[in-house]
Amino acid sequence: MANPEHLARLREGVDAWNEFRKYAPQVKVDLALADLSEMRLVGANLRLVKMNAASLQGAKLKGANLNRVQLIDADLTGADLRNSLMRGANLTRATLLRANLTSADLTWAKLNSANLSEASLWRGNLRKADLNLARLCGTDLRASALLDACLDGAIATGVKLWETQRAGWSIRDIDCECAFWDEETSEPTSYAPGEFERLYSDQTYIELFYQGGVSTFELNTLPALLQHIARLHPDTNIRLKSIEETGGGAKISISVGNADSETAERIQADAIQVYQAQLALRDSELVRLRIQQEYLEDFVSERLVRAMLTAGAPQNVFNAPVTGVVIAGGESKVDFHQVVNDNSAILALLEKLMSRYADLGLSGANAAKFQSELQIASTELEKKSPDKSILSKSIGLIQKLATEALTKAAGKLGESAATDWQTWLHQLGQIISHLK
Repeated sequence: MANPEHLARLREGVDAWNEFRKYAPQVKVDLALADLSEMRLVGANLRLVKMNAASLQGAKLKGANLNRVQLIDADLTGADLRNSLMRGANLTRATLLRANLTSADLTWAKLNSANLSEASLWRGNLRKADLNLARLCGTDLRASALLDACLDGAIATGVKLWETQRAGWSIRDIDCECAFWDEETSEPTSYAPGEFERLYSDQTYIELFYQGGVSTFELNTLPALLQHIARLHPDTNIRLKSIEETGGGAKISISVGNADSETAERIQADAIQVYQAQLALRDSELVRLRIQQEYLEDFVSERLVRAMLTAGAPQNVFNAPVTGVVIAGGESKVDFHQVVNDNSAILALLEKLMSRYADLGLSGANAAKFQSELQIASTELEKKSPDKSILSKSIGLIQKLATEALTKAAGKLGESAATDWQTWLHQLGQIISHLK
C-alpha cells in the first residue's frame, strides 16, 4: 500500500513535492496501489519511486522524471507522458493503452508483457528497451530509436514504423500481420506468418550503392547476381532484402542466411565483384546490348555472370562506397519464363501487371499513364500483325514507370511481391530487346 504521508505530500502539488524530494533525496518513496488517476504531475520528480499497481489513468506526467521508477502492473491508460524521462523504468505488465509517450526517453526500460496498443511513442528513445511479449497493436513508433531493443514474441500487428532506427533489434517470434512504413500510415503492408521476422531481423547484409540510381541493365541482371552467389554458396540463404533511394543514388541490400562471419565475408567479396562489373559496363553500351541479346534470356546459367565479369574486368575499380553487410532468413527465388516470342504469354504478363500495379504505389498521373500504356500494348498485341515500334515504346514506358516506382516502394513491399516485380521487369526487358 502507498505510504499515507508520501501520498499526502504528492497531493499538495508538484512544487511542494519536488521541494520535498530535493531536501529528502534519501527517502524511499512508496506510492504502490495509489489512485493517481487524472492527477496533474507535470514535471514531477518521481525518480526511483515505487508505484507498482498504481492507477495513473489519464494522469498528466509531461516532462516528469520517472527514471528507474517501478510501475509494475500499473495502469497508465491514456496518460500523458510526453517528453518524460523513463530511463531504466520497470513497466513490466503495465497498461499503457493509448498513452502519449511522444519523445519520451525509455532507454533500458523494462516493458516486457506491457500493453502499448495504440500508444504514441513517436520520436521516442527505446534503445535497449525490453519489449519482450509486449502488445504493440497500432502502436506509433514512427521516427523512434529501437536500437538493440528486444521485441521477441511481441504482438505488433498495425505497428507504425516509418523512419525507425532498428539496428541490433531482436524480433524473434514476433507476430505482425501488417505494418505501416509510410509517414501518413495510410498504406499497410501485409505479411504472412513469420515473414516480418524473416524480412527485418537485424543480421548481416551486403549493401551495394549505385551512384545516380539503378539502371535497367543493372536491375535486369540483379537476379543473376543473386543466383550466382547462391550457386557459389549453396548452404546459405540468399535473397534480395530491399532496393531504396538514398543520397545521390540507390542502395540494394542483399540478405544472407545461415552463414558464419567468414562465409559472409566471402559472399560479400563475390557480390562486390559482380557489382563492380555491372558498374564498369555503364559506359559500354555495345557490350551491354551484346550481353542482353546473347545471355540475358538464359540468365539462370553461369554464362551471363561470366560474360559480365570478363567484360567488366578491365575497369573493375569504382569509387562509389560499398558498405556494411546484411543477413536474414529466407531464400532467393528466381522464376522467369520465356515470353518474347509468344503474344499470348506477353498478354498474360501485361494482365498480371494490370492486376498488381497497386503494389507500386503509383501517383495519379503515373498510375493513369501506366494503365494507358498497358492498354495500348494489349490492343496492339491482339492484332494479327502488331506494330513493333508501338509495342517497343509502350512496353518501354511501362518498364520505366515500374522500375522507378519499384525503387521507391521496395521498402514497403513484402518479399513475395518484390520478387514478382523483379521477375516481370526482367521479362519486359527481354521483350524490349527482342522488339528492337
